[in-house]
Amino acid sequence: MNTPRLYDVIISGYGPVGATLASLLAQQGLSVAILEREAGVYHLARAGHFDAEVMRVFQSIGIAEQLEPRCAITLGMRFLDADGALLMDWKRGGEKGASGWVSDYMFHQPTLERILRARIAETQNIDTYLQHEVYAIADSGDEVVVKAEDATAGRLVELRGRYLVGCDGARSLVRRTIGTEQEDLGFKQRWLVIDVEENRDLGLERISTQHCNPERPMYASCTSDRMLRWEIMLKPDDDPQHVTKHEVIWDFIENSVRPIKREDGQITRSAVYTFESLIAHTWRRGRLLIAGDAAHRMPPFLGQGMCAGIRDAANLAWKLAAVCRDRAGDALLDTYESERRPHLKAFTEGAIEAGRFIQMSDPDEVAKRVQDMRSNPKAYAPPNPALGPGLSTRYGSNGLGRQFVQPAQDGVLLDYLVGHAFALVGGEGFLSQIDLDSLRRRFPALKLVLLPNEQLDLLQPWEAPAVLMRPDRYVHGTVSTMADAIALLMTLPVRLDTP
Repeated sequence: MNTPRLYDVIISGYGPVGATLASLLAQQGLSVAILEREAGVYHLARAGHFDAEVMRVFQSIGIAEQLEPRCAITLGMRFLDADGALLMDWKRGGEKGASGWVSDYMFHQPTLERILRARIAETQNIDTYLQHEVYAIADSGDEVVVKAEDATAGRLVELRGRYLVGCDGARSLVRRTIGTEQEDLGFKQRWLVIDVEENRDLGLERISTQHCNPERPMYASCTSDRMLRWEIMLKPDDDPQHVTKHEVIWDFIENSVRPIKREDGQITRSAVYTFESLIAHTWRRGRLLIAGDAAHRMPPFLGQGMCAGIRDAANLAWKLAAVCRDRAGDALLDTYESERRPHLKAFTEGAIEAGRFIQMSDPDEVAKRVQDMRSNPKAYAPPNPALGPGLSTRYGSNGLGRQFVQPAQDGVLLDYLVGHAFALVGGEGFLSQIDLDSLRRRFPALKLVLLPNEQLDLLQPWEAPAVLMRPDRYVHGTVSTMADAIALLMTLPVRLDTP
């Protein structure tokens, strides 16, 4: 029997997180296998929102320009009280900002997945195994052996990889194989989720609405491709079989904060979900790792569920590439969870807090919260966390561990210039004082980006003439002198001495 090919990375799960991770890895020269139990893209929407940071990731794999026209730009989120009066407004301008993209997009998940898979089909070093259900995983210490059943041929197959990443959802076999339990942050509530396709463009306002009604909390939004969504909290005595009947659903919709008539749309999905807040205690054991819903789940009130998974992929991809290309030791992968967990937990706690407010049933408690929101609105702004300690213990201070912006030079966005590399980004005046030729000879894998004088204000949040940006666009450190640059680069756990 022939020995199966040894892949650099095997990915279990072909949703948006698995597909994005595969593309990122392949672009950095790794061989990838994707195992997926389903035959094709799931036809119904699940996630419906992503932000500018996620669009930067999609930009890096070459699908942003194709994807953006298929998305709807959302102009923010508003919170209304029981009577429909405005409590709080998270406004978005709808214009491209410092990141190079609009702050928030609404999308139709099947459309995104088809675009991701089309991109993967064009890539040489990714093999996809559809209708292959993984049933056994073994980590020998030197490699991972994955066994799966090929439903199309009725046979068992075996794949070998240096690493296995479980992007296999809430019931992840990879997570169970790692043997980790999940931390419960204490949120659990049933909600009815409804998707409606417009029969025609109804011209609805592109603002998501949270109706903080103690009698029946509700959320309404426009996604894209003429799709609308309602999420309605269920009461303990609500029968799932009853509330998912079309006549009951239309009663909800016609009496909602975004009412439409029955003749205006077609219900494409109605399902009862339990919104939970769970984070796996361990995201890595040996050569096994988890990402996305396999590692964490959060309530949807901030629209950050899929965003968190794509951030996992962006953080993990360049680290796996560095390890598999012998530019870093295996211990680099331990920084994946230590950096991502605090960042993810901040968003999860923010979503929980938003959900608890939306679900308040005591009118006095609601009135007290409303008064506090109006007197101190900054305290209720969406979270903006930094990475946890990982490559540096200083992340979270002085702007470190936060994303750098993405200016354009001669019409070309920064990330296109940098690719999947570390980059020293500084003003022309400062970098002209540094021996750039010496830096290039010593660190040929480092990219150097000179900002023109009119873009120097972009460095102000870091109060330094230059910053070292990681491949996932987060700022690792600041630089004021040539000695600073060398010292910072020498302490990296990643070698930059080869192209």
